Amino acid sequence: MKRHVMLVCLLVAALTAAPCAAIGETARQSGGDALREASRQVLQKGLTLYEIDQELSRIAELEQQLNAQISATEQELERARASSDEARRHAGKVIRAYYMGDRDTIWLLLFSIRSLSDALSTLEYLQMILSSDRRALRQHSEEQARLSRITEELAQSRLALQESKERYLSGRERLVALQKELDEALAASGQADQLRQQMEALNAQWQEEGVPLFKTYFRELAKAMKDLPEMVTAGSGGNSRLILNGFNYTFQLTDEELNEFLRQKNELFHRLTFRFTADQVIAEGMHENTTVLIKGNYRLETKNASDGKAVQYAKYSIDELQYNGYMLPDTTIRALESEFDLGIYPQNIASFLQVTGIDLEEGTMSVMLKLAL
Repeated sequence: MKRHVMLVCLLVAALTAAPCAAIGETARQSGGDALREASRQVLQKGLTLYEIDQELSRIAELEQQLNAQISATEQELERARASSDEARRHAGKVIRAYYMGDRDTIWLLLFSIRSLSDALSTLEYLQMILSSDRRALRQHSEEQARLSRITEELAQSRLALQESKERYLSGRERLVALQKELDEALAASGQADQLRQQMEALNAQWQEEGVPLFKTYFRELAKAMKDLPEMVTAGSGGNSRLILNGFNYTFQLTDEELNEFLRQKNELFHRLTFRFTADQVIAEGMHENTTVLIKGNYRLETKNASDGKAVQYAKYSIDELQYNGYMLPDTTIRALESEFDLGIYPQNIASFLQVTGIDLEEGTMSVMLKLAL
């Protein structure tokens, strides 16, 4: 009897120990996941902090350049004002001379001509005076235009300097707030020294490997996108990607066709794949041990061409950028967008084409065009 009781007790202990062990293992795993996520968030803050600091350095450098540019422009403006004043005085004398009749006596010389030699000398003299008058009036007009241009450049430089100062102050506030969050997270982690070492390693890896890789991708993409109009004119009949509707055109492109086009342009794009969704153009891939993710969209923008005319184009605006699963801040996105242009310019196909819209759906992008008559 005692033996049966002991067996029952052992069985009950075994049955209750198994669930307890399972619960304990689950708790340990859950706790480990939470710890890893907390550490990851700390590293994310560290990378964001590093990139904001880099942006502040870029802004500080830009401010120095703008200050030097403003100083040089102010000196040029002073010279232009002096030159304009002189040209205005000269032009005023010429205009007064004609208005007061001082030039009438010149034409009387024509009536004193007695020989061919006198005629040639008189005509040459008249030509010299008239040329000088025209030159004085033209110089006055040119100096006024130059003065206006320099004044406008100075105003733009001062505006750019003010905007950069505002961005710097905003960045500093953001940096201070994020640094406070990071310090609190490190203090609460119980492994501050270890996390600081990991942050330094991640920031160094991003600077030495990530930045060059992203810039290489963006540089080569910018080159390839300039050649994208080749796809518009390629093909004919049923293979044509250009659909005509009166004076309007639609250029349709699948993500598979875009990937094939890019890979023909550069072997690098075999490691990066584009796909179109209903609201985004996404590129993702892996280079050695580095993962890359770019999410964005094409939006209509207007900018001035080299001839000063405003042109409309489809600008690729980045919404999200990831490096090895870490989100890069908006400061990094803006820096890359300002350095590399991934836009679509229908004018590269024909000067009379103008983009009017972009439509995305799963696997396909449509660019609406019209004749700019």
